[in-house]
Amino acid sequence: MRIQRDESLGVTLFEPDDFDNPIIQHYAFTRCKSYKASALKEMKRVYEQKELEEPFTQAFAESALDQWLFDVLQDVPFPGPRRGEEDFTFIDLFAGIGGFRIAMQELNGLCVFSSEWDLAAQETYRRNFGERPFGDITKQEVKRHIPKEFDILCAGFPCQPFSRAGVSARNFLGKEHGFEDKIQGNLFFDIIEIVEKHRPKVLFLENVKNLKSHDGGNTLATIKSMIENLGYSFNFKVINSQTLVPQRRERSFIVCFRNRSKTFEFPDFSGEPLKLSTILEQSVPDSFTISDALWDGHIRRSKRNKERGTGFTVGLADLNKPSNTIVARYYKDGKECLIPQDGKNPRMLTPKECSRLQGFPDSFQIHKSKKQAYHQFGNSVAVPVIKKIAKEILKKI
Repeated sequence: MRIQRDESLGVTLFEPDDFDNPIIQHYAFTRCKSYKASALKEMKRVYEQKELEEPFTQAFAESALDQWLFDVLQDVPFPGPRRGEEDFTFIDLFAGIGGFRIAMQELNGLCVFSSEWDLAAQETYRRNFGERPFGDITKQEVKRHIPKEFDILCAGFPCQPFSRAGVSARNFLGKEHGFEDKIQGNLFFDIIEIVEKHRPKVLFLENVKNLKSHDGGNTLATIKSMIENLGYSFNFKVINSQTLVPQRRERSFIVCFRNRSKTFEFPDFSGEPLKLSTILEQSVPDSFTISDALWDGHIRRSKRNKERGTGFTVGLADLNKPSNTIVARYYKDGKECLIPQDGKNPRMLTPKECSRLQGFPDSFQIHKSKKQAYHQFGNSVAVPVIKKIAKEILKKI
């Protein structure tokens, strides 16, 4: 990447790292007025740290941003449409590594705000989109950066308090779950706060399958009531991704329109399930083959759990069927999906294979840490499912 340089002074005015700030990056990509003052203030602070005699000017800052953006657009895999060329705008809450964003950008949407608190996920997001998300969306100093107007609010809000495994673990440990969870359960209320203030045309939400049955249906009923009380319609469906990606991944999807007169039907996801074999890499290093100790441990625990009728069991994947659901804990032992191998122990999926199971393009830049990569893809959405639903949403707006 080139640097911002004043040849007449013979000094570097801005280095590429000087732009590694969510406010500056969001302003460079979107030119939203809500970012302008803060972005220019931050650039001035960086400039003045260099103790140069030349005064800082807005014209120079805008020129530097244009050059930085030009360089970024040459380097990142998924830059999205330029400001003024988009068909719609959206914000990406609980953004993870950008599963929603890829799908929405492929439909010519411009992301005008992104938020993700996990630092490793932020880095993966930045490498793929050129923009570092803002941090903790529960903080008012983060919420205040959301542009006043945008079309669609996208959010795969955290699912741990509602997931079947998560609820079982919390019951065993004596912890609270669902809306009683004092941290993650409350994050839905942050979505409601943003909706109430900004009134987007559409809410597009994703959560775990168990959202439907949690607390006897009371959790979903509460979510529905809160959204409808804001004047929005409410459409809900559990969708299995297996006809678009070779993974049995059932997730809850919620689509809500500010204009309640608009009817909405989720697209059809029926069809022949895809085969796991279609996404497997041809040559995989032996480092992905699990050890004798781990494989023996899987077998012992599976036998014990079957006998007592509870807990996870492990089995080899059927390559002619979709995989089991890939989860965030997959990096620990791979028990959700182990690939059989001739003459040796089974192996774990590679991060690239996990990426493909979620429908990410092969050009997607994967985190260099295997642990982080597995965790990030396990927490992600299936990109083709998001895109197919979004196409139906866009027909209405």
